[in-house]
Amino acid sequence: MDLIKTALEMGFSDAAVMDTDKLVFVPEYRQFCVDNLCGNYDLNPACPPESGTVEEMTAQALRYPKTLVLQTIQPQSEDARKAKLNQNKMTEKLAEEMKKAGHSDILIMSAGPYKHNSCMSAYCVDAQKMADAVGMDCWKNDDMNRFFSQILFFECL
Repeated sequence: MDLIKTALEMGFSDAAVMDTDKLVFVPEYRQFCVDNLCGNYDLNPACPPESGTVEEMTAQALRYPKTLVLQTIQPQSEDARKAKLNQNKMTEKLAEEMKKAGHSDILIMSAGPYKHNSCMSAYCVDAQKMADAVGMDCWKNDDMNRFFSQILFFECL
């Protein structure tokens, strides 16, 4: 399965595969969750504190050797909540296709908590460094929002 081609065909703006050990985890980012900036702290099981400590979540992510970085780009004039929901639905759909293709053990990091999936912020992933590592823009001085999610996986045999 060509993961990047499939992701682009499904509607993602960009996609790239990278080694998971290239992700940068910043434990201090957990404070964004504790400060309840998204409103889900201690309410959603996919969110801290129930989702696990920073150390536990980092260890869980690093079990996987590869990650598929997924991006959508939307005008800021569009509803960001709907755009994140669309990103997460597409990520979930792609993950299902990956399972059908033999990727039986995957981990989704969503764009904001989604169902049972924790977001990249809960994992304390530095999105800017991740985007830089795969040649994607994270922040840019324009009128666009960029949303990211990831599917961590093992190579199929």
